[in-house]
Amino acid sequence: MKLIDRIAYIGFWINIFFLIFNFIGMPIFFMKTPDFFKLITANGRMNPYYLTYSFFNIVSVFHWGYCIWFLFKYDRYSKSIIPLFFLNALYAPFYYYRVKIKKRPLRNKVNKPQVITTDEYAIDEQDFISLTRESIIGTLNLWASGIEQLKLRDIYDSKEISVELFDYWSDYTRTDIEVLNEVFNPQEIGLLAEFDMELKNIENKYSKDFPPIEEFMETLDWKTLHHLANDILKKIK
Repeated sequence: MKLIDRIAYIGFWINIFFLIFNFIGMPIFFMKTPDFFKLITANGRMNPYYLTYSFFNIVSVFHWGYCIWFLFKYDRYSKSIIPLFFLNALYAPFYYYRVKIKKRPLRNKVNKPQVITTDEYAIDEQDFISLTRESIIGTLNLWASGIEQLKLRDIYDSKEISVELFDYWSDYTRTDIEVLNEVFNPQEIGLLAEFDMELKNIENKYSKDFPPIEEFMETLDWKTLHHLANDILKKIK
């Protein structure tokens, strides 16, 4: 898990606590402590009560910002965009719980939502299944081609490419097993699980501190994933 993801997870719980405090704890404090407002504004607000409240507020805003970033990068066609913008920190924990903890299917690979009579924002199930398969196989194709990886230098810094290669696999790790069972047959799922396990072992080995892509391609770790991706593609196709 990336450092930013760990911070976001902690922010998720702090945000929940902060909301409970604002809607339940704060009214109780005002009723039980008549001079509560004076306590939090004492010394020009440079006091433990106000500083603690400000810290929780900053974390809550950060968590909302993380959810906005995650939505635009991985889930841009989700209907959650409206409540996430207008309810901001109030809705952020609900969104985070659904996409990061429950890992519902993300909506990031459709150029235009499918319009049907029953729900104008719904995506055709067969299209989603097809896009999911294409996305996962596309990542395998990228791992299988050193030339395509080097072309990414037009977009990313050499060191960032190595990190992005592992991040691209998130389309597999964030897909529900029920969806995978519809997209791939049992033999293919076994092959993908083998690649996923090998990739995670190597990812944990480097602890996200990967060398530039030119150096990484010379390592046994890169060659292992490269050859494994090629082998899996031959069996899947």
